[in-house]
Amino acid sequence: MEKSVWFAVVVARLRLARGHCATGDNSAQKLMSMDSTDMLRFSTAVILVGASPVAIKPALTSLPDGLPLIAADGGASALLALGRVPDVVIGDMDSLFSRDVLPSSVEIIHLTGQDDTDFEKCLARIDAPLIIGLGFLEARFDHSLAAIHALMGLRHDQPVLLAGDTDVLLRVTGDIEIIMPIGSRISIWPLGRQSFEASVGLRWPLAGLEMAPGKMIGTSNEVNATPVKIAASKDGDGYAVIAPVEAMAALMAAVTDDGPA
Repeated sequence: MEKSVWFAVVVARLRLARGHCATGDNSAQKLMSMDSTDMLRFSTAVILVGASPVAIKPALTSLPDGLPLIAADGGASALLALGRVPDVVIGDMDSLFSRDVLPSSVEIIHLTGQDDTDFEKCLARIDAPLIIGLGFLEARFDHSLAAIHALMGLRHDQPVLLAGDTDVLLRVTGDIEIIMPIGSRISIWPLGRQSFEASVGLRWPLAGLEMAPGKMIGTSNEVNATPVKIAASKDGDGYAVIAPVEAMAALMAAVTDDGPA
């Protein structure tokens, strides 16, 4: 199916869950404090923007306008530079150029502590069906490694999708089915120890493999039939599906409620 059609399907599905949680009274800029038990809960996908120096405009403009927009600290500056205003800013506020540039409608959640990154702080406190992360992948290699490290530390099953300039990465636990063009590059990267029971549509099958960083990975596989189906063991740590950024809509479709059409 053409990319434009796939994206229209994804947008329609995400708009079905347009309603999302309120974080408080937005009549004035409000500095909030949170502890480890506080969560921001959403019924729809959310867009989370970081401060990595990578172009986010192409991906951002292709996503529905109505989705909650959250900035991880300095990601607020990246959004403001594009004329977009975040609903919430989360972080230790050491990267945000100035709080004074934020409109009064923006909630500011100040979290101290230097033992985790702003991305980790956000992941620990956002409960949503899908987190779409922009500005965390590519451009700065250390930032990309830190983002992957954060995904490896997750202890829940919610999918997280990170989009860069050239690639898109989807964090998955369990099984997945993706419709991608034959010949597409696709990599399966373990986010810990992960075994695979079966696969369909991959040039190099995954059945019977146990992957782990530093042991075995599945880089540069290839789609040879569609849809691609991956059956993963339920007791694994999860894995990342990495593909060209043009596959972003297909990966998003794979983790919506209806799955591939």
